[in-house]
Amino acid sequence: MRRQITAYLSEEDFTKLRDEAEERGITLSRYIKERLFQSESGGGLTFSDAMLAATEKRIVDAHRAAVAHSLKPIAQQLTTMLAMLDQFALSVLSHLPEIPEAQRKQALASGARRHRGWRAEVEETLKQMTPAPATGRKSAAREGESA
Repeated sequence: MRRQITAYLSEEDFTKLRDEAEERGITLSRYIKERLFQSESGGGLTFSDAMLAATEKRIVDAHRAAVAHSLKPIAQQLTTMLAMLDQFALSVLSHLPEIPEAQRKQALASGARRHRGWRAEVEETLKQMTPAPATGRKSAAREGESA
């Protein structure tokens, strides 16, 4: 439970406290509370908890904005790929005839075999697209081989 304390100040003292709070970027209530506890402990506060929280919030917000900005093109490309895949599936399903019941088992086996081959090709393509990490030993060994 939080309690309220009322204090009466001159206009000059109030203005001074309000200005000091604004300089630190915190509320007047928070500033007065810190001043009370600062004088009790004897060792002053170097930074306001509120100022640290505000700084942390700005950093988090800036990081979120940067991540969202950098992910936007990837999200757009992914959306495009999903639309293309959907249109491809519709085209294939629209143009291929139904497989007769007698040939379904053989067609499924052939399809599974062809699918495994296709996936192996995709994996190989992805490996070729990913640059190999260069380490000191491997680079030195390759230079020795070519010499």
